[in-house]
Amino acid sequence: MATSRHAPAWMAVAWVVWWRSGCFTVGCTETFMRRPLAAVPSRGLLGWKPTKNTERKAVADFSAHAAKLFDNMRGPAALLAGAVVPLGFLAAPKIAKDDPTWLKRVKRMHYVIASIAICCHLTTVVWSTITVNKLNETAPPHVGSLMQLLKQHYELPWIGCNVNFIMGLLAFACLLVTFSLASVTQASYGLVSRPVACTVAAAICLMISIVNDGVSQGDGTAGSGVRFGSNMFFLFGRYISLLAAHAVRGPRPLLLLAFVFAGSAGYFIMKIQTAKDTTDTETATAK
Repeated sequence: MATSRHAPAWMAVAWVVWWRSGCFTVGCTETFMRRPLAAVPSRGLLGWKPTKNTERKAVADFSAHAAKLFDNMRGPAALLAGAVVPLGFLAAPKIAKDDPTWLKRVKRMHYVIASIAICCHLTTVVWSTITVNKLNETAPPHVGSLMQLLKQHYELPWIGCNVNFIMGLLAFACLLVTFSLASVTQASYGLVSRPVACTVAAAICLMISIVNDGVSQGDGTAGSGVRFGSNMFFLFGRYISLLAAHAVRGPRPLLLLAFVFAGSAGYFIMKIQTAKDTTDTETATAK
C-alpha cells in the first residue's frame, strides 16, 4: 500500500532528474566542444520536443573586411579630388566686366562649388586613411558581422566617408552645369546649358535614389537588421549629430572651429547671391 501511495511522487522525481540530466548533457557537450549546438531541445511530457533554432551567432574578426571598405572609398575620392582641380580652378572661366549679373554670380559659385567638392573628397581620404591605420594598429573586438563592427565601433568614420564622398560627387556634377554656363557664348545658352543642366539633374536624382536604396537596405536583414538610416538625408543628419556629440564629448577645439568656419562659409555663400554686383555699384556711384 505504501509503495502504491508514493508511486506518483517517485515518478515525478524521476522525470525531473531525467529532464535536468538532458539539459546538463547538452550544456556539457557545448562547453567541451567549444561550439554552440544548433538547437537546445526541451523535454515535454512525452519526450523530446523540437524548439525554435536558438543558435548562438559566431563572432569573428572583421577588421580586414572593414579596411577594404574604407579603401574602396579612398581610391575614388582621391581620383575625383584630382579631377576637380583642372575643372574647377585651372580651366575656370574668368569674370568679365561686360558679363550680366547672373553670369557673374554663376562664375563665382563655380569656384565655391569646386572648393566644396575638393574639400569633401579630401575629407573622405583623411577619414578612410586614418581609420584603416587604426584598424591595422589596434585589435578591434570580435563581432557577429561586418555591419555590427561598423555600427558599434566605426560609425562616425564610416558615415563621414559616405557623406563627404556623396557631397563631393554631387558638387562635382554641379560643376559641369556652372562650367557650361560660364563657358559657352550667350547665343548658345539655350542650346548647350539647358540640356547639360537637365542631364546633370537627372543624374543627381538617380544617384540620390541609388544611395537611398543602399542606406535603407543596411545589411539586408529584414526587421531588426543593422542600418545607419532610412535615406541619404537621414545619413547627413546623423553625420552632423555624431560630429557635434564628438566635439562636445572631449576637448576638441579644432572640431568646434570647423563648425564655426562651416557656418561662416554658408553665410558668405548666401551673400554671393544677395549682394549687388561691385561693378554696378561703382558705376552708380560715379554717376
